[in-house]
Amino acid sequence: MSINENIKRKFVRLSKGQRKVAQFVIDNPTVVIANGAAEVGRQANVSESTVIRFCYAMDLSGYVELQEEIRSYLMSQNDGAHLNAPYTSNKQKNASFSKVMQRDIQNIQDTIHLINDNMLQKSSKWMHEADSIYILGARQSASIANWLSYTLKTLRPNVKQLRTDSEDIVQQINSMGERTTLIVFSCDKHMKDVKTIVEIAKMKKVKIIAITGSALSPIRDYASALFALGMKNQTSLDMVPVLFSFMHALIEEMVSHDKALYKQYQQSYEQVENNLLFLDTAREKQVF
Repeated sequence: MSINENIKRKFVRLSKGQRKVAQFVIDNPTVVIANGAAEVGRQANVSESTVIRFCYAMDLSGYVELQEEIRSYLMSQNDGAHLNAPYTSNKQKNASFSKVMQRDIQNIQDTIHLINDNMLQKSSKWMHEADSIYILGARQSASIANWLSYTLKTLRPNVKQLRTDSEDIVQQINSMGERTTLIVFSCDKHMKDVKTIVEIAKMKKVKIIAITGSALSPIRDYASALFALGMKNQTSLDMVPVLFSFMHALIEEMVSHDKALYKQYQQSYEQVENNLLFLDTAREKQVF
């Protein structure tokens, strides 16, 4: 089914704003291909978020897929000559990587509308004021948790990564308190791996920041702040750049509470790292 047929079939079920977007898409397909969601919203006299919600109403993963559907439809109608090529001739040779990176950009832009700014500000303040920060990610989320743990350790003390198979996991949980912030990366199918930990953390009045793929995730019952970053039809690979971009934003918000303090700690950390590297190099020379 073409995008035009899909729009016409679902038109009556759309909201008033989404109908404006639908009509604009049908009337101005090349404008949609050549511009971002914000510009289409401006020209259609609706918000950018309404454009994104229209995409979801069409069972699309986001704005990039809408552009792809329109492009395919126009090409099938032999209107390809009317398309404004978004890449230079050199970029066309590398269309596959360009397409992936463009999709990553759009996924990040789409996700911005899913983030509650007040909750982000509150979460960054919890991180800034915490005596200690614990980070938990089970199975495939462990690598993401590891990156966040390492990055935060360069900015502040008392950052620890929780590992469900660690021998001192019980000791770490017992050390949590009201001035502890726990950041949890939760995949629902692995929820049992983290459920006991977050249950205990909640009883200890720990500030729990949960990052998950769905607002309906069962971890919402334990979270002090929930960020549902997943979107329909997104793969786990699609989520990776979104997650890292979000974590970057969260860290920057934390740093904004006292930039001088974090800069000073980062410089001290780097100095210690350089000294350790120097010692390791000296030992290697002694061996030879």
